[in-house]
Parts: sequence; structure tokens; C-alpha cells
Amino acid sequence: MGNLDWKKYMLSKTSEGVCLTVTEDSDLLYPVTLEQLFADLKKRNISFDPAKVEACFEKAGPESVKISSQAEKFNDAMQFRIKVTPDMQRAYLLAIPFINGTPVTRNDIENFLSQERIRAGIKNDAINLVLQQPEKYHEWLIAEGTDCIDGEDARLNYHFNPAGLDIKPKELEDGSVDFYNLNLIQLVAAGTVIIEKVLATKGINGKNVYGEEKSSKPGKDIRLPVGKNTQASDDNTKLVATTAGHVVLINNKVCVLPNFEVKGDVDFSTGNIKFPGNVIITGDIKNGFQVEASGDIEVYGNLEGAAFTENNLNVKKGIIRGKAIAKGSIFAKHIENSNVESHANININEAIMHSNVKAVKQITVGGKRGLIVGGNVCAGEIIKAKNVGSNLGTSTNLEIGIRPEAREEYKEICRRLPILQQESSNNEKVIKALQEIKQKTGTLTGGKDEMFLKACRATYQYRQDIEAMTLRKEELEQQFDKMDNARLYVEQNIYTGVNVVMGKDVFHVIEELKFVVFKLDGYEIKQVPYTR
Repeated sequence: MGNLDWKKYMLSKTSEGVCLTVTEDSDLLYPVTLEQLFADLKKRNISFDPAKVEACFEKAGPESVKISSQAEKFNDAMQFRIKVTPDMQRAYLLAIPFINGTPVTRNDIENFLSQERIRAGIKNDAINLVLQQPEKYHEWLIAEGTDCIDGEDARLNYHFNPAGLDIKPKELEDGSVDFYNLNLIQLVAAGTVIIEKVLATKGINGKNVYGEEKSSKPGKDIRLPVGKNTQASDDNTKLVATTAGHVVLINNKVCVLPNFEVKGDVDFSTGNIKFPGNVIITGDIKNGFQVEASGDIEVYGNLEGAAFTENNLNVKKGIIRGKAIAKGSIFAKHIENSNVESHANININEAIMHSNVKAVKQITVGGKRGLIVGGNVCAGEIIKAKNVGSNLGTSTNLEIGIRPEAREEYKEICRRLPILQQESSNNEKVIKALQEIKQKTGTLTGGKDEMFLKACRATYQYRQDIEAMTLRKEELEQQFDKMDNARLYVEQNIYTGVNVVMGKDVFHVIEELKFVVFKLDGYEIKQVPYTR
């Protein structure tokens, strides 16, 4: 019996008996059902005609229908029901009127709420409205709990940029880019406050409509990232530099690193250099020598040997038959016959020629020529150049976005992960079966004890492998999401002999193009006009 419409009802008493009116109301939170209506009438001790009640309920119109000739000995007061939300933070009083019936009082409502154990957050204004509108069927928000306010976690206010300075080379009037005045170093003096900690707060407890207290969560503390040449203040709220130098974030620790300067070339007179800070070289890094630094490397001459840095590399002249790997950005005038890799951006002032160059983010070749020719140039997001290739058809490969080996790795993970999860599940079943045998017999015999120990050890390894593989899968998926932003910007000319790779698609340039942008549309490389 009943239907799914959102309905409400009210009763009225006349000289001829009891009448019922049923109407529809889509705004109700808790509509009445036919079964509830029957139960309410019985609770009031009203003798009624079930068929008439059901017909009136199904029709649901504004007309009232006489359902009983009974004139007395039934409950004709307003009836209440209480509805509490699942989180117990709000209680609604459903007031079902009985027109011309016994008036309801404040005590009636308060006693009902008490019977339903509604004790906190009771709204007196809502009770007044119920008393003022005794003929209105309504769901009144009668009580509302107070929400918990969780404590705020402690946080660190950095007085330096932990991600490194925002380096934006300035383009000069002649079209060249000024890489000579890049301030790559964040210097601090001894005693400088590097970080201030804002302490965690305790939070404020809440209460539901039943008066039950809800405990808030206190904020979490955070440690000061004390690293080399820094120390915490006595009250543990500040991190202070103990020496002058360059402040950097290394392995989540704040360190102050002094500079190491080579006045001249890195050659036989100095040998190889490995330094936990910034290295400044006023000459060249000669062929066969290398410089390693956990800070920035600045080379005022050419890089002919090798440079490895945890931060930025700035070569004032060129990288010539050299090798460079930086976890930060790389800046140089030009790159020739070299292998260069950056975990951030590569900015070149003139040309990249016959080299293998990789950047996790962007590769930009500016200046008057802005040339990329020969070799392999790969960027995770964007490559920008004025000219790509040459009119001689020099083979030049440009790859933007996810590398093919990363996509193959993702496929292998998707194949291997379900197999590993099934093997882990089977291993758990073996452990469970052996445990059941041990519970029944009290011991494991016939080599089953060794089998049990082996299965337990395998459980740990399965969990480690599945966790590592799942994490790597998520990392690759995040890289795939960035493919939509992959772009090759060509400000002037792109010549035949150039191959553009994005995702799985390869675009072979078979005729000279001008002022064009390459992007991935679905799985296909498309061209659109370049506009500045």
C-alpha cells in the first residue's frame, strides 16, 4: 500500500465526524506514508474506513474527505514525530495538526522533546512558531547541535623561498636574454630567523542534539626542519641560521651553505670539485674534469667537462662537448655536442646544436637565432624556439610530454599489479588454512610449520611490492594527466627533417612551416597558428 509521492495530511473535527485532507509537498524532508497514516489514526483511537482513507491518500487533493462518524473519545490534539539526521546534529519536529481539536501547549512540546531525549540546541523560536500556527503541517528544525571545531595543525612560515627563487630572465631591446644578472643565491646572515612556527591549537568540542559531547581533534605538531648550520630557538618556535651563507631546502631539511669560489678554471690545478653548497667558477670547467654541488653552480666561462648539481646551473658562455645534470633549472648561452638534463627548465640564449637535451618541464631557446638543430631534444611540458632544423634537412628529433618508456612501464604495472594482488590473496588463504589446522590440532607437522613461516614472510614482501607498484602507477597517471598541456612553439621556421613526438604519435615535417604550434588533440598531433 502507499506510493512514493511526497505527501502530508491533516485532520479536522466537525459536527459530523472526522475529516482527512491529503496534499502533496515536494519540499518535505520526511513525507508521510499510507502505513504511517493508518498507524496515526489507530493511535488516536479513531474508528475509520480504510478504503476511504486509502482513496483519499492516493488522490491527494485539496478536498477533505469524511473518514469517520465518530464524534468523541479520541485524541484530537496536534500530534508530533521527531526525525534526527544521521549525524545527530539536527532534529526536526513534524507537527501534524488537528483542526478544531484540543490546543497544544509549550509544555506538551517540551515534554515530547524530553521523551525523545532531545536536550541540546533546542530552538525556542521554533516552539513559538508551532504554537502560533496550530493548523500548519510542517517540519520544524527544532534543535541543532554544535559542530566540533578541530584544532589547526602547526605550520611553518618560511622567510625564504624553499622552492628556490622565481627566476625570470629579462629580455633586452636587441632580442637577447640577460642571463648574467640572475640572482640564484638566497643569502642569510648568522642569527637570521629563517622559519617561524605557528603552534597547533587544541580545538573546540561539539555536542549533538541528544546532549552528547563530540570530541574535536587537536592540531598536529610539526618539527622544525633543522639542517646543517641551523638550530632551533629555546622555545622551539624559530629556526635560526648559525652561519652566513645560502639557505636551501635539501631532503626536507633547511641548510645554510657557504659558497666555494674557484678563481680561474677547473683543471689540473684544482682537480675535481665536490662541495655541499654553492660553487662559483670564474673560468671554465675543462674537459675531463667535473664539479658536483648540493647548491647552485655558476660558471663564468665554458662548460667543457661535467657539472652535477642539486639545484640550478648557470653557464655564462656555452656547454661545449660537455655533460650537465641539474635538479633545478639550467641556463646557458648555447649548447653544442653535449648531453644536458634538467629536472626543471632549460633556458638557452642562442642555440642547441647536435645535442641530447632533456628537461622535466620546459626548454626555451631565445635570442636572435633561437635555434634547435640536430640531436634529440625532450621536454615534459613545452619546447619553445624560433627556428627548428635547417634548410639542409638536418635530422632533428623533438619529444614533448610522456616518454614512450614511461608509457611502457605503466602498461607493465597494469599487467603485473593484479597478478601480484592475486598471489598475495592466495598466500593469505594458505596462512588462514594453516592457522585453522593449528587451532584444531594444536601443532603443525609434516613440514607445515615451515610452510607457515614462509607464507608469513611472503606476506610482508607482497605488501611492500604492491604498495610500491601502486605508488608508481599513481605517479605515472599524474604524468599522463599533463599530456594535454604538451606544446611545441615555433616562432619562425621549422624545416624538413624534423620529427615531433607527442605520446604515441609522430609528426614528420615534410615541408617548411612557419609560425606554428604543435599540440596533442586526442592521440593525434595537430597544428595551430602561432600568435604572440
